[in-house]
Amino acid sequence: MEAVFFRVLIRELAGVLPGARVEKIFLPVPNVFTLSLYLPSGRVVPGCPGKKTVHLHARYGTGRFFLFLSGAKTAQPDRAPGQAMRLRKHLRGRRVQRLVPDWPNRRLTLVFTGDGPALVLDPRSFPALAEAPAPDATPAEPGWPDIETVTGDPDIWQAHPQLSPGLRRRLAALPRNERQAVYDRLQADAAEGYFLERKGGEPLALWPVAWPGKPQAGVETIAFPTALEAAAAFGLPLAFGEVSGRRDAPEADAVAARVRRRQRALAKLDADEARMRAFIARKAEADRIAAHLHLLDKTSKIPELFFTNDDGTETALPLDPALTILGNMQKLYHLAAKGQRGLAAIAARRRDLQGEKKDLQGREHAPASPQSAAGASGSLKGVAAHAYRTSDGFLALRGKNAKANDQLLRLANAYDLWFHVADGPGTHVILRRDHPGREVPRRSLEEAAGLAALASYAAKAGTADVWLARVGDVRRIKGGAPGQVTVTRMLETLRAAVDPALENLRELA
Repeated sequence: MEAVFFRVLIRELAGVLPGARVEKIFLPVPNVFTLSLYLPSGRVVPGCPGKKTVHLHARYGTGRFFLFLSGAKTAQPDRAPGQAMRLRKHLRGRRVQRLVPDWPNRRLTLVFTGDGPALVLDPRSFPALAEAPAPDATPAEPGWPDIETVTGDPDIWQAHPQLSPGLRRRLAALPRNERQAVYDRLQADAAEGYFLERKGGEPLALWPVAWPGKPQAGVETIAFPTALEAAAAFGLPLAFGEVSGRRDAPEADAVAARVRRRQRALAKLDADEARMRAFIARKAEADRIAAHLHLLDKTSKIPELFFTNDDGTETALPLDPALTILGNMQKLYHLAAKGQRGLAAIAARRRDLQGEKKDLQGREHAPASPQSAAGASGSLKGVAAHAYRTSDGFLALRGKNAKANDQLLRLANAYDLWFHVADGPGTHVILRRDHPGREVPRRSLEEAAGLAALASYAAKAGTADVWLARVGDVRRIKGGAPGQVTVTRMLETLRAAVDPALENLRELA
């Protein structure tokens, strides 16, 4: 997130956060911080309609910085780390009084009511407790050098942190007649819009201005009505991907280690093959000794032999002086035979490694699934459910029995999608999403709905109505039988084809 966008975002945060009460602090993984806040009565946050509790997510340390409000929080560890408990001790129950921004450095201080420290969010370090700034403290506004200095000095960010290397490059790429106009708009203390750039569905940058000219190949620009909504669209994939990515890190590290071991083994095989071929090449020397052995003293020990070539020249053949001439010949034949055996063993080993390479490439280059972090191997491992992969790569889980249906609801994320045949008995289907903003193609919704219909009273029908809701809006009935639920808000009712061919989407165990 660029500092020039951070400036406009902070103004909107200052309009919604004061008065909000701190409920909890979470540290789901290193580098990601979440502050849960209970909003004052009647307060509505853009992008979080109907939410009484919102979550302020921030990233610190290396990587792309984000700061945004969301109605959903990331998955949390079973036990809160000690740093989170310390922050909770000082901040829980206190209300946000005011925000003190240092926007050029993308630093934000939250001052709370009551006695106690303020909270400093800095992209370069772990959230820190500090003494609250004085009410009249106002950070100095940064200077803005002339445009030629900005575009000509790659180190301009050191003295003017709001002019990041990325921003400087974008300005320098513009025609001269457009640079100044965009630079002037960036200096203005107002935004002309809130624009998210992304490529392949992944967020790239946020800007408070619309850049002129054609976008880069594959890059799309999306305009949002508020900075808060743009920041959420930018941060959601990064925050939720960071959390799920850390969960997948051990497996990814193991695959990378296996790749490195295979590469080292192949390099060693290349060296061994060259050595074996050198051994085989010495058979010609042994053959030459054998051809002249009747003329030589087989028992003599000499450092070299001289042979006369067809053209009258002489060739020297080095020998091992510790061995007899006969011993040298036998040693050379032995090395040549060893080389032949070695090449056969190397070829077999190389075939094994090539097979391993294909397996590793399958792991590395499998189609990127939106659900790769939230598969059956995650929090839902052990639940009696069939796993399916939709045509678009989303993971769908269908309970095998009432107990499994209950477990699916209890363990799924609130932003996952729930399917159940309308007006009759059937099983639950959960479609996993890796973050709340992930859009699910219509084809995947219809396939998940069809899977729900196939395991219901409507299994023999041609089509069936299937309910669709967010998991967070599906409530298990207290005291009811496993799998019995009520739905507080339905997204829609899908008319799904009850097609047995959908069972082909099932993943092998």
